Amino acid sequence: MKRSELVTAAPGPAGIDPAALTREQLLGWRCALCGTLLTGDRPLGTVTISQGPTLTTYPLWACDPNCTTENAWRAAIGHAAGCEACRTGECATGQRLLDAYSAAIRQEHAEGAG
Repeated sequence: MKRSELVTAAPGPAGIDPAALTREQLLGWRCALCGTLLTGDRPLGTVTISQGPTLTTYPLWACDPNCTTENAWRAAIGHAAGCEACRTGECATGQRLLDAYSAAIRQEHAEGAG
């Protein structure tokens, strides 16, 4: 399946752009938020992708209990290092990865304060 052939039919949870997900993320092998190989997971929701007349719904999974700040930061930096669109601030995937990192930091601070 070529990325140029993908058309999203339904938006994903947590602002996830289904067209930006890798095959491994769609199949539940890697976290849909940070891209880390899953060892423990939690359901995140579903995305529906259209390819021609076929609609396929994929369940998305994320790190459990939550994406760690380290995983989220590595994913964001790893993506941004090779992404020209991130340099101009026009990359939805880069923004999603930074949002995942921000959420992980907020949760880490909330747990430390409580």
